[in-house]
Amino acid sequence: MTIKTTIASLALLGAAFSTAPASAHSSLETGQATADSMYKAVMRVPHGCDGKPTIALTIDIPEGVIATKPMPKPGWKLETVWGAYGKTYDYYGTPMSEGVTQIRWSGGALPDDFYDEFVFRARITGDLAGTTIAFPTTQFCPDGAQVAWTETAAPGQDPHDLPHPAPNLMVVAPAEKSGHGHGHGGMQTAMADGVAVEAPFARATAGPARNGAAFLTVRNAGAEADRLIGAKTPVAERAELHTHLHENGVMKMRPVEAIAVPAGGVATLEPGGDHIMMMGLKAPLKEGESFPLTLIFEKAGEVTVDVPIGGVGAMQGSGDSSHHGTHDMKMKSN
Repeated sequence: MTIKTTIASLALLGAAFSTAPASAHSSLETGQATADSMYKAVMRVPHGCDGKPTIALTIDIPEGVIATKPMPKPGWKLETVWGAYGKTYDYYGTPMSEGVTQIRWSGGALPDDFYDEFVFRARITGDLAGTTIAFPTTQFCPDGAQVAWTETAAPGQDPHDLPHPAPNLMVVAPAEKSGHGHGHGGMQTAMADGVAVEAPFARATAGPARNGAAFLTVRNAGAEADRLIGAKTPVAERAELHTHLHENGVMKMRPVEAIAVPAGGVATLEPGGDHIMMMGLKAPLKEGESFPLTLIFEKAGEVTVDVPIGGVGAMQGSGDSSHHGTHDMKMKSN
């Protein structure tokens, strides 16, 4: 792997390597990421240079990792080196041909006895699916000392045998759908751009009901917050985002513009709370069947999941979809 040339001011710090133990090397907190998604990198620095404090740190960004943004660190100066990418990438519809190729924190002092973390976020492009990429990282210490975690393993070689292995990230292909999801859909999962939709389910509709509701969990593994802004399904004339409001002991159901999904967080759509309202059902929802539901996210785009249909009383909770009607409909809370 080609290591990018460090900026001139770093060369003044020297080129001597320390003999820090390989068992305590710099590494990424999360060693796996999904292609075509945002990734929050936390670089762990466990020690200095043979007793000397770390006063600067650089991380080289490999090809295929774009839109890199480092997190400022109190007491440290933050700089980035920009350069051309090997190709032009698509970033949410915007062509991107250059960006950050190296991050540098300097001017601080991390004692050898202490541990700290250096954070950045970036997009892992689809080109990297099925590969393992390296983030060469160098610690600089006083008197010209440094520890360069830049070595990469040869084919068939165990990276743990290297004295100074570069922090590695395994990139897996995005899973459009995994699991079986029979019955109540507890194993059903769909994923797009770091957002995973899990455990969807709906209830069978009773009689001539024209409306139904879908419930699910959304997990955002990305470094940025997202919003669920819409939904669509071929089994209904339209789908809307709804929630329940409790006013004076009465439950009211109202549409909402969006449902927030925090970075690294979860949004739960469940009976009695936020949910997806399917209005104008084209046929009754029958227990044991399933239907496709496409969720529309502000940043992650669209993700489609198969929604299993349980019994009329499946996943008991207030706000049974069979009673769900107009926006002004009221229902007594339990």
